[in-house]
Amino acid sequence: MVVFLLLAFGVAAVLLGYFSTGRTWNVAASVVDDTVGRMEGYTALVYDGTTDVAPDGKAPAAGGGLEAAMEDPTVADSLGLAILSILPPRPSEADEGVHVSDVRDLYERKEAQVVSIDTLHPERYATPTVIAAGDRRVGVLSVEGYTTEARLTEAVGDLLADGADLVVALTPRPVYLASLALLDVVIVTTAVEGTSLRGADVEGAFVVQAPPRGDVGMVVLTQNDVPSARVVEAL
Repeated sequence: MVVFLLLAFGVAAVLLGYFSTGRTWNVAASVVDDTVGRMEGYTALVYDGTTDVAPDGKAPAAGGGLEAAMEDPTVADSLGLAILSILPPRPSEADEGVHVSDVRDLYERKEAQVVSIDTLHPERYATPTVIAAGDRRVGVLSVEGYTTEARLTEAVGDLLADGADLVVALTPRPVYLASLALLDVVIVTTAVEGTSLRGADVEGAFVVQAPPRGDVGMVVLTQNDVPSARVVEAL
């Protein structure tokens, strides 16, 4: 019996090492293919950053002093800073950062199958939606409040019935999802402790935090659907 248990433990350790190494190899290979620019067979989920955190993971400091005066015309006038009105206008939010359309174009030129997911307007997916990219069909649903396993099962079932072969959920908090195991990818749209820009496997789903506003997030899936996360800060 002792020998049998030792053999069973050894086999389990070998299998664990195999799958761990296999996943690492797949992710490393995807980075190489990305760098070389040959991503045929890959699926790329591309979405806007939505979190109010700096790249180091800390919340941005509140503006003060001159910055606050520029934001508030009343304060500017009271401080005798009306001269600021002659300065060139500050760039609008739409002109700053990286654009999903540019990242999409880049990865389509690398021959990846690219799906743009509108994280800025998750209400678009209040009714679960299937998005096609080449021969891949990605189901997307938005979960803004606690959703039971039964309701998730129904929603995911509808997406699969409509031909989705991958299911993505957008949510501000993973705890709103009664069962992560029903999903392939979960994109968390706010900064929540325990989530990561690099993503992690949780209960069978790849859970990733959206990057800061102005950046573009990506989940890249290999030909074997092994996921990894990217953050595009500049092109």
